[in-house]
Formats: sequence, structure tokens, C-alpha cells
Amino acid sequence: MELRQIQYFIQLYKDLNITKASRHLYISQQGLSKSINRLEDELGFPLFYRFPSGVTPTEEANTLYAHFMKIADSYYELTLAIENIRHNRILKIAACHGFALSCNKNTFSEYRKLHPEVQIHYEEQSNSDIPALLLDHKVNIAFMRSPIPGELASLKLIRKEPVYVVMDRNHPLAQKSGINISDLEHQPLLLLDIMDEFNNIIMKEADILDIPYQVYDRVNMNEFLHILHSSDLIGFSSKRLYRYYAFPEVVFIPLSLGDNVPLMMETHLVTAKGITPDKELQQYIDYELQRSEHIETNPREEADLS
Repeated sequence: MELRQIQYFIQLYKDLNITKASRHLYISQQGLSKSINRLEDELGFPLFYRFPSGVTPTEEANTLYAHFMKIADSYYELTLAIENIRHNRILKIAACHGFALSCNKNTFSEYRKLHPEVQIHYEEQSNSDIPALLLDHKVNIAFMRSPIPGELASLKLIRKEPVYVVMDRNHPLAQKSGINISDLEHQPLLLLDIMDEFNNIIMKEADILDIPYQVYDRVNMNEFLHILHSSDLIGFSSKRLYRYYAFPEVVFIPLSLGDNVPLMMETHLVTAKGITPDKELQQYIDYELQRSEHIETNPREEADLS
């Protein structure tokens, strides 16, 4: 039995589809099928029932999955140990799009000063892609917006902020202290691409309540404020995302989906469940937890975004 066969089995077990699993593994469908067949021959029993629409694990596969995951996790920890011996540790951090812009500018530079021996590889991904990166050990830790999938562990709620409605300050709604979803009736929407999960929540709720609206366009964050200015469009965003932008021509007003309760965005520090952090990862986790606790007890050090 080879480690590669175990890794192939785990991916197919998760995806339940040869085409999808082979794409994630960057191998051919034929190569994946042959590898699983050889593993089944070696074990002496089938692992999957094959159907035109996909595969279903057998009882034997369900039993072996947890054991195979332990082997895969142990191998990952072994490769980390080897990497630490060969090189300075590279800490791989992922975050949802726009996270770095919503932080204090010295967030990562402070850590590098404290621990110059650790290199940081930071990347931003769509919130929906982060779980797979953690579970496939392509990143070590991540900042992710809720909801947090069951396979991941939230180490700390790092931040909580309202979803804001953004518009030109001369817009008829701009004088309100809060925007209710009913105010969206017949409003043309400009959607910010990195807010897709909240755009979808808002539009789904409007559809449920039979509130008509019109999607004008979907744009990136560099275009967003410029297009909203001097237009009748409205959009949805984090206010923190634009904390370093000087753009007084637009206003940010909290949005509620009903009962005047603001729609909130929660950002968590997360890892894959069940992992044993090595020294460098635990060191970074401790740093982030201490920094978060310091901010909680010294809120004036964070910009006032209410």
C-alpha cells in the first residue's frame, strides 16, 4: 500500500466523483481509477460502489477513512518537520479577499519583527475556497468569514462588523441612520465582487420578501466607490475594507434584514480540526490570540468605524 493510494482514496471519498477528484489531484480519471482498483485488489474488498453519477463509499471505506486520515496527517507533520530542519519555517496564511486592507497596516510586520526566523507566505482567496486549502494542507492557518464549516476549528472570533449599504451622499437614502431590506425596493444594485456571500444573502432575503431590485453590475473594489459616486446605485461592503481610502463623497449605513438587527460579518482565525500545531504555528496562533485580546481591552487603538 502506497501513501499516494491513500491520498487518492481520501480525495475520492471527499468528492464522491472520479472527474472532480482527479481534477483536484491533477491526474487523469483513468490514473485515479487504476490506483483505486489496485488498492481494492490489495485490500481484498471494494471501497466504492460505482454509478454513472459518481461513487458511494462502502462500509469498509467508511471504517478505513479515519485511519487513512491519521496516516495522511502524520505524513504532513513529518514533511513539516523535514522542512523545518532544511529551511527556516515558511508559515502559510490564507485570508478572505480584502482582509489585509481591513487590518492595521502593521499586523504582519510586527510579527516578522518578533520572529524574523519565520517566513510568512500570505495569500487571499475567496472565502469558499479557504476550507479546501486548510484540509489539503496547502495553508497552515486562515482568517475566514463565518459560517465556519464543521471540518474546521475556530480558534478566535477576530472581528465582528456590520454589513454596510454604500451610496453617494446625495442619494435619497443617504440621510437614514440605518437601512432596512425593505428600502431596497426598486433600487439598482452595484455588487462588490469580494462580498459575494453577503450579496447572495441579501438578494435571497429580498426574493423571499418579494422585494424587487435590479442588479446593475458586479465590479472589483477599485471600481466600486468611483462608480457609486454621483450615481443612483447602491452596494454592500465592509466599512473597514475602505478604512485607508479618502472618499468622503460616499456614505456607509448599516443594513438590517428586519427588526432593526444589523446584518453582521464575523471573521475567525481557523485551522483544520484535529491538527497538532508545530512550534512555529503555535507561536503564530498565540501571537494572534494575544493581539486580539489586547485590541478587545484597548478598543481605542482600533479606528472608530461605527
